[in-house]
Amino acid sequence: MENDNQERKLTTILSADVVGYSQLMSKDESGTLANLKELRRSLIDPRIEDHYGRTVKLMGDGSLVEFASVVDAVSFAVDVQIALAASQKNRAENDRIRFRIGINVGDVMVDGDDIYGDGVNVASRIEGLAEPGGICVSQTVFDHVKGKLDLSFVPMGPQQLKNIPSPMETYKVELDERSQSFATDAIASTATPTRKPRLRRALGWMMVAGVVIIGFAIATLQFQSNSSTGTVVAVLPFDDYSAPQYQDYLSDAVADNIINSLARFPQLTVISRRSSFQFRDSGLGISEIASQLGADFILEGSQRYDGTRLQITTQLIDGDTEANIWAENIDVPLDELLEANNSISLKVASAVGSKVIDTAAARMSEGDVSALLIANAAQSRIMRNFNRENLLTNIEEQEQSLNDHPDSAWGHLGQALSLRIGLRYGWIEGDEEATRKRMYDLARRGVELDPNNFMAYFALGRALLMNRDVEGAAVAYRRAIELNPSSFFARNALAQALTFVGETDEALAVIAESERVDPLYGHDVQWEKSRIQWQMGECDEALATFQSAPSMPNAANKMLAAIHHCLGNTEKATMAMTDYVAENPKWTVSRERSINTDMWIAPGVLDRWLAAMEASGMPL
Repeated sequence: MENDNQERKLTTILSADVVGYSQLMSKDESGTLANLKELRRSLIDPRIEDHYGRTVKLMGDGSLVEFASVVDAVSFAVDVQIALAASQKNRAENDRIRFRIGINVGDVMVDGDDIYGDGVNVASRIEGLAEPGGICVSQTVFDHVKGKLDLSFVPMGPQQLKNIPSPMETYKVELDERSQSFATDAIASTATPTRKPRLRRALGWMMVAGVVIIGFAIATLQFQSNSSTGTVVAVLPFDDYSAPQYQDYLSDAVADNIINSLARFPQLTVISRRSSFQFRDSGLGISEIASQLGADFILEGSQRYDGTRLQITTQLIDGDTEANIWAENIDVPLDELLEANNSISLKVASAVGSKVIDTAAARMSEGDVSALLIANAAQSRIMRNFNRENLLTNIEEQEQSLNDHPDSAWGHLGQALSLRIGLRYGWIEGDEEATRKRMYDLARRGVELDPNNFMAYFALGRALLMNRDVEGAAVAYRRAIELNPSSFFARNALAQALTFVGETDEALAVIAESERVDPLYGHDVQWEKSRIQWQMGECDEALATFQSAPSMPNAANKMLAAIHHCLGNTEKATMAMTDYVAENPKWTVSRERSINTDMWIAPGVLDRWLAAMEASGMPL
């Protein structure tokens, strides 16, 4: 009978053994042992270390190796098989040492340094299906690495494995020309191989997202060196293994709401989704991602939705050692999504040593799932591309959400936020006062429907600010931050409200906190920080901050024009304003005054701003 206190975890298991070991030993026992020992010393063990694996045990000709990352396990297998083949090519065919390798992801029981259970048994059985010098993997392994590794996988169909009740889908890894890119030192030597696979994957990712990471490197390093916080957790975007018709139905709702749920624990600092989601399909190892984000722990996982039930698999991994700390499998109806996320966050908090506190979670009622998905999609759309077209799409979708799900807070808060953007940037027509009132009514209703939802308070703060209640807005933002201390956009909004009333020193301190929870922050942090510096008269610093962003939306050109005007760069101020007006031809100084009057109330600042707008060429 299994001990109820037995430690269990989800991990990646690699099983390997020597083909024809008994025959080799009968021909030349001492020579075979010496050859095998040398291969382990010079080729196999360095590669295990290079790919962050751990040898669980050696069993004569066999090995059991554990990896926290499925990608690392498969990369190691390909790398080592290529190296072994090259090292044996000058030997007679019958004297060559060749391994079979099988890889599985599964639940195991932990006994000291040893692991055992069905996860290990399946890896061992799959290994027996491999050709000499070959690699076989389970369906779960294939699901994790497809699209992440440039390898060819050949389906072997359902295989009946010894002592495993049901047939299992398996795949053969082709060791073809494509696989050669995974090799380090191909010939056995006494030197430890260089870490080319790691470096190559890093370079491959940098080619795709290099501009972003290079642009933020200084900020990231500063975050890592100056952080005095406790435990820092980052949640990566979840892989989606849903049936084809449901692919992307949930999008990032699972991981995104785990972030929000985790953020309720004040003992934790949770990296914002905008930073952690940059590592989607990056190919980087866990420790590298943790280093980029300054995270102590990484939570990764997958989701599978079949139209009725949602299966969530999560793993909490030590960012330094890549050891698997904790794993969880949850199978629930879709309408229990938030409850499942809350359960995961509680277990993560306990696993990393934080005191678990009794904090109410955002509610989930009938219709909330659909409204939540629409609100998340709208937020992601406008963050990806801040423009009028996306905003109008969001307004249309969320209006339908309000009609379909009138008792969900998500439609109310989502539409309030969209109307605020439309009013603030002149992207919607109609009665401005009526829009302000509807924005406030929607946000207030969102708080009434779900008083523990930080986004509802964030939307209320936005609505109050646009209705010229700056102090009330700051109170709402502070409540949003209490409910979710790792919300970078709630902090940015609070910084803006503080700037409007002239509390620029506190606003800069809030921005610094935003940079801490969002180390790879986007343009809005620099945008708001440059506004504060401009207001303080530190225009050289404001320009440097503004230009540190890899890109800025067209709407930010008003800020750039004001900065250049402050510095006496008349031509550059005019160029920036020309770009802004080209996309917003109906915007005028008069409208700018109307939007900001009684909101930007720091003494003399609005007059200075309007003067800069007029001088830079904004129509009167």
